[in-house]
Amino acid sequence: MLAKTTLSAAFFGAVALAVATPGIFWVNSGVIASQKAILPYEQYVKWYEEIHIRDWMGAKKGAITAAWRYQSLDPESDLPFLVTYKYPDISEFNAPEFTQVSLTHPSLPEGGPITKFAQFEVLIGSHIETWRGASTGDDRGPLLVTESIDSGNVSAEQINKWYGETYIKDLSGIKGWRRTSRFEGSQQPKWFALHEFEDGSFGTDVKLPGLLGNSSGTKEIANSVKKADLTLWRLVREYGNATTAWGQQGGDKIVG
Repeated sequence: MLAKTTLSAAFFGAVALAVATPGIFWVNSGVIASQKAILPYEQYVKWYEEIHIRDWMGAKKGAITAAWRYQSLDPESDLPFLVTYKYPDISEFNAPEFTQVSLTHPSLPEGGPITKFAQFEVLIGSHIETWRGASTGDDRGPLLVTESIDSGNVSAEQINKWYGETYIKDLSGIKGWRRTSRFEGSQQPKWFALHEFEDGSFGTDVKLPGLLGNSSGTKEIANSVKKADLTLWRLVREYGNATTAWGQQGGDKIVG
């Protein structure tokens, strides 16, 4: 029988939020380069999609309503696997049930734990707001651009004002834009977002800039923040109520 190895917020490097508001748990991962011969990526995907996501979602009934699994479109990415989980109440991330989710399984080399073979980067945050196009339905866009911003000395007031008055106009003007959902974490990168797009919005060899959009206001923010990272993904698999809103149902802001 395998010895049970479990995880915790400390293992992931995440800081749980105490606020009772809808939020996201965002887990970006990949097999460590030195372990790829032992744990092929396809085997890692099978364990993650069929075992771990279901274990995590089932750890506490009702704590998570949906999850979306994405694959990086960068063939050289060290962390090509992304899962985003919707928590109706992000403070539930603190529940002890999640610390008991096993990292061992017979399908893993030596039975695991997975921490021996894979590396993880995570973000946890509360939902701020979501904008979407007037004709956008509840389905998730097939292409996703993730954005994380280490704001440095740029204030929350500046970030929020730029997003609401400038950036959403930039984003909604990009071909194929469907929806943008913003989140706020308790540590840097403090601001992160999911930008959903239709197929064909980006080329397969696209190099994303520091931020999307060419307005002077967006360029100013891009030059002022400490760091802004964008990554392009494709939606692969959905779990639970995959059409649920990131915030309150019916609370999306309509653009156009």
